[in-house]
Amino acid sequence: MGMAANYDIKLDSSIMGERLPTDQWIRSMLKVLPAARKEVETLQEEFEGFFAFDTLASEKTIKKMASEYAIIHLAMHGILDNKRPVLSSLAFTEDSDSLESNFWQAHEISKMQLNADLVVLSACETGFGKFERGNGIASLARAFMYAGAPSLIVSLWQVNDEASSKIMKNLYENLADNIPKDKALQQAKIQYIREAKGIAAHPAFWSPFIQMGKTKPVSIARKGESYGLWIGIGIGLLALLGGASVIRARRKRKEVA
Repeated sequence: MGMAANYDIKLDSSIMGERLPTDQWIRSMLKVLPAARKEVETLQEEFEGFFAFDTLASEKTIKKMASEYAIIHLAMHGILDNKRPVLSSLAFTEDSDSLESNFWQAHEISKMQLNADLVVLSACETGFGKFERGNGIASLARAFMYAGAPSLIVSLWQVNDEASSKIMKNLYENLADNIPKDKALQQAKIQYIREAKGIAAHPAFWSPFIQMGKTKPVSIARKGESYGLWIGIGIGLLALLGGASVIRARRKRKEVA
């Protein structure tokens, strides 16, 4: 499941009163992330799954469908609230829903029941937060752990849109090759460094992402792989049926003789 938020879409004026003034102010400050859309479009081109853009990339959609997927990839702004970590959030597209603010907050995430093997948060500061004695780092990453995610890829500081897109493309290619998650991310960074030029090779661009939790490989179906698999199964079944028919024919000939 891949989702890319669109911050060009504005709130319908008819429900302006349904949004908190602070939420409206935060949203007005969010910059458009063109590479985030490109990032998810690349995943859509190469892999099987559900991919959401524009108003479909909303809080309502993620809450409704997140539990159905083994891998969740969210490309959007992360909003860190240092004073009240439970209010840190992911900013989805504004779809003018009357019930959801489209800021998916940490306390809401922690109440979900996810079945994902991996959650990738391609957003700013999703692994960073306030240290709470006896409770660890209060962050969006921890909220997803409470929701049942055994493995995450998150960021420790603000990330560059274009660099993140390239690293994520490399990451999924590596994951699809059955490489363990930690090694897949490591190799994705190395691939990025080899191709980066000038200031883009600085660690600030490629090093914020870290892998947390279980590292075992995940299963990702490339486009066409599932189709090929069913063709292979079909051919195999036809071969078995053909073999069975030959055996039955031989038996009949023997009985006649």
